[in-house]
Amino acid sequence: MKNGKTDTGKKDGMSIVSDPANYKKHEMDFNEPQIDEALKPEKSDVSRRNFLKLGGVAAATATVAGAGAAGFKIGRSDDAYTGYGRTYQGGDMFFNREPFRVKTAAMMEPVGKVERPDRYDFIFDRIGEIIGMIQKGVWHPGMGLEKLPGGVGDYYRKHPDKYPIMMDSLQKYGKSREDWKNGKHLRYTLSAAYTEALCQGGMYNRHGATIPEDPDDVFKETGKPIPPEEWDYRHVKREKPMEFKSPQHAAKLIKRMAHLFGTSIVAIGKFDPRFMFTNKMRGMPNGGAEWGGKVPEHWKSIIVFGVPMYWDQTYSAIGYCTSYDAYFRSRVTAGLLERFINELGYPARAQFPGYHYEIMMEPQLLLTGLAEYSRSGMVMVPELGCNVRPAAVVTNIDFEYDQPISVKMSEFCMKCKICAEACPSGAISFEDEPNTVVRGFKRWKLDEEKCYNQWASGQTVDALGCRVCIGVCPYSRKNTWIHTISRELEPRDPTGLVADGLLAMQKNFFRIPKGQDFQSDWLGGKEDVYHNPPWYLRAEEVFEGIEKTWEYHGMS
Repeated sequence: MKNGKTDTGKKDGMSIVSDPANYKKHEMDFNEPQIDEALKPEKSDVSRRNFLKLGGVAAATATVAGAGAAGFKIGRSDDAYTGYGRTYQGGDMFFNREPFRVKTAAMMEPVGKVERPDRYDFIFDRIGEIIGMIQKGVWHPGMGLEKLPGGVGDYYRKHPDKYPIMMDSLQKYGKSREDWKNGKHLRYTLSAAYTEALCQGGMYNRHGATIPEDPDDVFKETGKPIPPEEWDYRHVKREKPMEFKSPQHAAKLIKRMAHLFGTSIVAIGKFDPRFMFTNKMRGMPNGGAEWGGKVPEHWKSIIVFGVPMYWDQTYSAIGYCTSYDAYFRSRVTAGLLERFINELGYPARAQFPGYHYEIMMEPQLLLTGLAEYSRSGMVMVPELGCNVRPAAVVTNIDFEYDQPISVKMSEFCMKCKICAEACPSGAISFEDEPNTVVRGFKRWKLDEEKCYNQWASGQTVDALGCRVCIGVCPYSRKNTWIHTISRELEPRDPTGLVADGLLAMQKNFFRIPKGQDFQSDWLGGKEDVYHNPPWYLRAEEVFEGIEKTWEYHGMS
């Protein structure tokens, strides 16, 4: 910030990455801490010699390491949440992306034919369809793969190695639910109540707190198909949309409103149909199974945003954490922003968790410069690591678009492998580099069936979720001074020494359980935790009649 205005590198001060990356940036004149000017390279190709002249990477790393214990203690404080800086606006926590803009995001350069994802590439569409068939008596596992009907059957016949894992997951799901009813729910009473309150009382209570409405919900109630050409305009009242002074003004306003509506980070990009599902359109019969590959003409721009999950329970994982807290908040932002855009006279469609998408969300975060891909298959943002739950709104407003970034988070993943080592299901790749070609791009490929196999056996109220990979990720840290120094130094270091030092700190200062230890006790695990759960999720400390027969093995 200079003289109370955002330093954007452009005279008009309108095109800024810190605008989408300034948490709830309600004011333009707060004082944002500045990095020492010596650490800001004039060019991106800083030489090893020049970098070492800044005081020495080794010395800087040693200083960081020496303060690691203090940083760890601060990081456990309730006063040091990432996503909540020293001010209400939270601008002090955000990373300046401008020096790191690139033409193409890491792992987004096509290496083969780019193929759009099919609806059955989304594992929850597969799960939902299989369970629906079983409940309706259309099919049961005893009938075998050859008789599994529809698109989901075609998918598993194309990937027969995944079918037995899914069948095992269904069996584990049943055992998990039986275990839950037989007493496991007592230990996790508070985390279950928290999850259900957010899910049933918020996200899926359409006539109460749910924001926004979803076209699938309305279609199920009315039986009337609602194509996007109708749904996306449903609240548009103006005969002519409001005319923005420029695409820059449009971007600045919408980003500001996204922050006011509750999001932490936000960026805007051109809608890329390469990452839109085929055969999927909410509000149409069978989830849009016959929709094909049509892209609505008014889907021109995409506003992408996200919020973190609360940290203490996410660090704890598995039984004490839930994604619904962030899902609910990102969903609320999506609904409010969708309606706001309609009120200006433009069409808008919210894309929000848990299943309400026509698009793959992760590539959109890369294309707009919010994130880079990670080893775990999720995206990482500099401010929050993997702990971000995104949503989006598609519209036809002409915006100034944000560009990708390269801050070497993916390069850090090549060295780290902590998430793969801690994964209870073995679903995360140990490959040094991303070498699997997925729909035309090189990736570390998450084995979704193995991942869900862990979810199905998890000690949670809905047998959904694990989040161990998020909790143990070195980038997923609270907003302390040590975290700030790390995220500013590492992307500017051409030597790799800062990354080595940070990784050494992570592995020496933090106890990380083995993957098997996170699993449920009936699978031979310890129901271990990375950090101990916060007091407000320890049911035995609040309620009478719960005998503590387990130990907490995590860090306090």
